[in-house]
Amino acid sequence: MSNLDDPDRPATKTWTTAYRIPIAVGTGLLALPCCWALSDGGTAEKWVGGIGLVVLVAWVFVFQWLYRRGF
Repeated sequence: MSNLDDPDRPATKTWTTAYRIPIAVGTGLLALPCCWALSDGGTAEKWVGGIGLVVLVAWVFVFQWLYRRGF
């Protein structure tokens, strides 16, 4: 029986392996305006920045789950 939480890299080249670095860079670049809005923005900008960071963190967990399962 195989272990689903095995941290080994997927054997085939899928979209998650091909675009792992560009997606990480894009996620980091999107986090910058969210952090800026959270720290320097008004009330509406703080809400948008906070929700944006929550969405980005959720995306990181979803991408890790997809990557580990070889999608």
